[in-house]
This record gives sequence, structure tokens and C-alpha cells, in this order.
Amino acid sequence: MTDKKIYQYTNVELLDLIKNGQNKTLVETAKSELDKRNLTQEKLKIAESEYIKFLEFKEKRKDEPLTRDEWISLFFLPFITPNPSWRKDHFSESEFQRFEKYGFDKKAKQASEVKILGFLFWFVIVILGIVIARYLKL
Repeated sequence: MTDKKIYQYTNVELLDLIKNGQNKTLVETAKSELDKRNLTQEKLKIAESEYIKFLEFKEKRKDEPLTRDEWISLFFLPFITPNPSWRKDHFSESEFQRFEKYGFDKKAKQASEVKILGFLFWFVIVILGIVIARYLKL
């Protein structure tokens, strides 16, 4: 939400900012933006119920494990493909930062474990390659 202007926030995002914001100025700005929208009581209740669903979904996502695709990409991709010149971020690092930023605690922990396993996997592959090359006298 940091890249958006306050008027681009959804009602749910504004409610989240109002209830959980640390910056008092930003909270006041969010309150005034919500007031500017002239929501009826009915629409405000709908936004509140959507906010409660958002919180439940957010809490549920904290405990979700890595998906198979995330696991495979974190295990293999950072080691096979170099950091391309057109990207300024590294894939596994940006994924790990995303997990931490959005509170995916279980995914962040698993991502760090998968990264270690990936290092070990590629280390063993290199050692096996050296041993086979020496054995075959290549």
C-alpha cells in the first residue's frame, strides 16, 4: 500500500490503516479520505464486514505453507539462472522479502530452509561432478 496515493486505497485498506496505522498523520489522512467518500451506514457496515473477512484471510495466510511452485522456484531458480541485467532484484530474495512484508511467517521460515537445502543440493551436485570427473579422468 505504500506505493499508492491515499485516494486510491479501497475502503478496506483505509479501515486497516485507520485501525492499525502507526503514523498519526497518515491515519488522520485516511479518516478524512473515508469521510470524503460519503459512505452510507449500510455501505460502511459492508466495508466493516469486508474488513473482518480481510483480517481472517490475512490470519489464515500466516499459517499457509509454501506451495509446490514456490518451493521449486526457491530451490532451483536462484542457482540455475544468474541475476539478469534487466532486473535489479534477486528472485529468491524478493520472494523472501515479500513473505516477511505481508506476514507470511510460515512461508518465510520455510523459504529460508529451502534456500539452505538448495545450497546443500548444489554443493553435493558439484562435489559429485568433481568425483565423477576424476574417476573417469576427464
